[in-house]
Amino acid sequence: MKTWKLSPVDLFTLGMTIKGAWVYERMPEAEKLKNALAEIATTYPYLTGKYDPETKAVIWEDTAVGTIPFEEINAQGHRVADLCGNPRLAWSLVKPYDAKGFKSGKAQPFTAALAKLSDGVALYVQAAHAVMDAATFYKIVEQWAELSKGAGITPMILDQSLLPSPDAWSKEETIAKVVEQGWVKIGGKQALKMLWNLAKNNAVKETVSIEVPQAEIAALRKESGAGTHGVLSAIAAQKLYAHLPKRKSFKYITVVDMRDRFKGIDANFMGNISQAYQIGGDYELSQSVGNLAAEIADETKRFVSSEAPEEMLRLSVCASGYRLPYFLFDPSDMNNSNPGTIYINNLLKFRACEIDWGFGLPVYAFPNDLTDMVKFW
Repeated sequence: MKTWKLSPVDLFTLGMTIKGAWVYERMPEAEKLKNALAEIATTYPYLTGKYDPETKAVIWEDTAVGTIPFEEINAQGHRVADLCGNPRLAWSLVKPYDAKGFKSGKAQPFTAALAKLSDGVALYVQAAHAVMDAATFYKIVEQWAELSKGAGITPMILDQSLLPSPDAWSKEETIAKVVEQGWVKIGGKQALKMLWNLAKNNAVKETVSIEVPQAEIAALRKESGAGTHGVLSAIAAQKLYAHLPKRKSFKYITVVDMRDRFKGIDANFMGNISQAYQIGGDYELSQSVGNLAAEIADETKRFVSSEAPEEMLRLSVCASGYRLPYFLFDPSDMNNSNPGTIYINNLLKFRACEIDWGFGLPVYAFPNDLTDMVKFW
């Protein structure tokens, strides 16, 4: 037997599902997709394993290559146009990923399905977030597409030993460091507030999509000197807090891919190595979108170019490993009806809308539906 030991970074997302769906007018035949998926299974055999709750590891046979579940669905009663922009209908055609089954050791960590529409197809890929972040997820789908076209791929690096050690500091040293850095101690008040927020959020069935014209982005980039991320962050904050006029300032959290930022982990690392960080202090809402974008961009550049992200990731892993009640920021201050903190996950760099299986770009690509407060897509 072989094992893929889940790290504290992985275990933080245990129970979450990461998924994507694409609608195409045409794709390779199912048999070709299955053959390419078999190559993915050979390259990344842990995707064919099952989670062992006792050892907190994914386990698979080392004597034979397993298979990745692939389902074919007859959806001839639906057209491409019916699914585009309609996530409720699109996801109703496929069985939800069995996250509980994965946690209990009954379900594999990665599944795929192909729905045949009357005038096209819909591809669904679902996985346990505990074995991959968005960078890995979209890379696997991209490599599957390349193999389906007969092209070669460069395998990602499967090496959990590259991740930060959960005992880099002792428990006492970790407590001293997080207290010194002002991490939030999660007490009963925060825990109750988070449970209340979660219960309310579970009742929310729809998200709001806002399209930002490219011309507006270009103009704000020129005005502010900020990149697309800074501009979109400022737009999102101003639009959100326009509905909360009593808020005069906010805190800003964004997900940072730590590949090429954490010593020893390069862009080709496979697994979970993304971390949410609070960047900067309080951002005033009275300023213009351009000035806010410039401030966010400056603070982000200063933060990611420092040693803080790496040290904070190491601390986060240690704190999680020791089960300490400390967190980098106050998670109870977001995802509620009056958030003082905005949480952003930028998925633009993964270029999910450009995955081509040899017959052109997708007509539509659905983003994952993790409970990110704000997503850029």
